[in-house]
This record gives sequence, structure tokens and C-alpha cells, in this order.
Amino acid sequence: MLVQPNGVAVRATPGKEPLFSFGVIADVQYADIPDGRSFLGVPRYYRHSITVLQRAVRAWNAADKQHVRFCVNFGDIVDGFCPKDRSLPAVQAVVAEFARFHGPAYHMLGNHCLYNLPRTKLVSLLRMPTAAAAAEARAYYDFSPFPGYRFVVLDAYDFSAGGYGVDGRGVHHRTLEAALECPPGTDAFGRVDVYLDRMALVGTGRMRSTDMPLPSD
Repeated sequence: MLVQPNGVAVRATPGKEPLFSFGVIADVQYADIPDGRSFLGVPRYYRHSITVLQRAVRAWNAADKQHVRFCVNFGDIVDGFCPKDRSLPAVQAVVAEFARFHGPAYHMLGNHCLYNLPRTKLVSLLRMPTAAAAAEARAYYDFSPFPGYRFVVLDAYDFSAGGYGVDGRGVHHRTLEAALECPPGTDAFGRVDVYLDRMALVGTGRMRSTDMPLPSD
């Protein structure tokens, strides 16, 4: 077992490297405005969130042993409280940080994204593989980063703050901790190591590590 700094144990396979790894981050929700709180009273650190992203990109780029092939942004790239006249520059600033990653970055839309900019504009700004069909405002797509593996990105959103469950078919549902909710000096990002029999989310800072066995069939 590997025990992460946050105290969560992740099973290790002795002598075996993952097939591939990818970086994960959620809810950057950057805005150049003073810190505030959500409607439920949860503190939000709007300016610090982009610093969390910067540290995440540096960590993914430095993970030579794991070879982080790509990264996934799980939505809400800008916060709904961002003034409308600053929304586009805020999104562009975050996209510029993702561009520093040494590999492709795949994005999802969140409700805060859609509070600020139209879907067609976001699909283009985030360079989603469906950008050629931007007129259809499609934000769902799929990609294959490794032989035998297909990733399907859905055009949907929900809320949950670190939830995890496994359904009756063995499909893992993991809601990632938000970068936006990290006080200065803390982080919430991670990487996922993919093995033949499981996926291991290795969290940094407030993001919990999670071991996710894959169905044997």
C-alpha cells in the first residue's frame, strides 16, 4: 500500500508501472475579484485558484516517471461572480496556463462557464475536439490516449464537494475537490495512474487519493 500525505492508502503493484497517467483538476473558477463565499457559505479564493493550476501544471510536467500524457479539466473554468466584461480575459488567462502543460488538455463545461460566456464561444476557446462543429454548440466528445482505452467526455454538470460512489455495474463516480476552495498555500489536484485492473487517483493537498478497481470482465 502507498500512504499519501493526506492519510489515504492507495494500493501499489510491486514492480509494475502504470500503463499511462493523466492529470486532473476541477473548479478553477478563476476571477480577478476579492475572495468570497458560495451561496452555501463555503469560502472561495478566486485569485489564488489560478496559482493552484500553475502548481498542478508544473507537477504534471515534472512527473517523468509516471509520464503524465494529458490532463483533464473537470469544468467551471471561471466563476459566476466574475464581472461579464472580465469573463473573456479570465478564461483566456486560465487557458494560457493549461497551454504550459507538455501535452493535450481536455476540458468540460460547468454551470459557471455558462453563466459567463455562450456555449459556442467556450467550445472554441477551450479548443474542444468538436470546435469544427461549434455552430451546433456541442461540448461532448471522445478521445483515445492509449490503445484499448476510450475516454468519453459528457456535456453535463452536477454538484457534490469530493463525493465518490460505485454503481451496480462497477462504474466509479468521483467528484473532485475544487481548486477554488483552496486557501493560499494549499492545493487540490492530482493524477490518475491507469493499470490493467484499476485506476489510482493520487491526490495532492486537499484532493483525496482514491483506488478504483476495474471490473474483471
